[in-house]
Amino acid sequence: MKSLLLSLTIGAAAMSAEAAVPASQYIDHISSLTDYHGNVTYSVLLPQAEDPVVYNIDLRSTVSPGDVLAPCRYLIEWDMRPSDDADITSSGFSAYLDGSHYRYRDNRLQEYHMSWDSIPFIIANGGVQCNAQFTDVLPQFLGRELNRLVADTNFVYTWTPDTLYNGRHVAVLSGRQLYHDYVSKEATYIFNPATLMPLAIELENNPGSISEQTVTISYTDNSTETFPIATEEDLMTRYPEVFEKYRESNFRVENLPGTQLPTFSAPALGGERYSYNRGDRPGTPLVIAIVDATVANTPAAIEAVRSAAATSPTAFDVIIAFVTSDAEQASEIAGKPRRGETILTSARALARDCGVTACPTLLYVDSRGTVTDVTLGHSNTLTDTIIQTVYPMH
Repeated sequence: MKSLLLSLTIGAAAMSAEAAVPASQYIDHISSLTDYHGNVTYSVLLPQAEDPVVYNIDLRSTVSPGDVLAPCRYLIEWDMRPSDDADITSSGFSAYLDGSHYRYRDNRLQEYHMSWDSIPFIIANGGVQCNAQFTDVLPQFLGRELNRLVADTNFVYTWTPDTLYNGRHVAVLSGRQLYHDYVSKEATYIFNPATLMPLAIELENNPGSISEQTVTISYTDNSTETFPIATEEDLMTRYPEVFEKYRESNFRVENLPGTQLPTFSAPALGGERYSYNRGDRPGTPLVIAIVDATVANTPAAIEAVRSAAATSPTAFDVIIAFVTSDAEQASEIAGKPRRGETILTSARALARDCGVTACPTLLYVDSRGTVTDVTLGHSNTLTDTIIQTVYPMH
């Protein structure tokens, strides 16, 4: 904080009162940005540490009209280094899309969906979508925080509309946050007068205490590049391995009914390739059994599906989709395809795109390509469950 404040030449020629741009105009500008893409270097230094921990962050955001849960959609991608010249030791991302929030780090993907459970989105301090790591440096969130600070009587601040910082003209908002007459935070926000965008932030949290922490944030050039994700499927395409290996929730597959079966393609036993495009109409009801050759009850689940197909009053086709890639092993377990049946291997992408995290999982698809129901796991009554679930599809 001290080094940053010393670098500000307060004696620079100030703008005339008529020409000075007020702090509110800067705050309003960043609060109302429609699209943003920028890069940030985020350094954290603790009193006991010799070197700061340095995060490199790629920020992307776009406004979603009508969404009251957050100021914008966002995708925050970051990596961490123990020092400027060290190798990356950790990386992750956070994303928010119209009532769905995702955060990934340390081989753990957490996700929250408003339609599934609203509580995490409406708890104090803005909910999970507003308190993910680094959301505070997104311009739209920063604008909201600055609006709160300048209205807070416990935040004593000074606005300098024209001064010098590292040889360039800047505007600076600097202040102290008081808590029971003690300074809990010192903050300096530096802006580019030409663009009204933030250039740097320096925070001293709990100054003078054993828990003192210095945070230095530097923004680089930004653009209005198109926001890269519109749906959960886009995020899954961007991070297929994360969703495949580290997804902890079955939310997606349990909420698949009522949606179109996603596009997928996988090799079939015999060498040909089976492909399905979202929106295709199978013409006949379809039961897709997503199975794993390494799971003990896989043979029993396949037998239950085949027994249902043979005895159901409603005719349906069957796809047995092994997530594993060993065709010989799949052939040993499933044998030859029966009439109206297709056996696939290497169907992990299908499982991923449907949000399947445990096998067996059965998907019921009507003649128009819409998933009507799902069954998770195997039971002794699976054959009857399949027949009863398929019957309304006739």
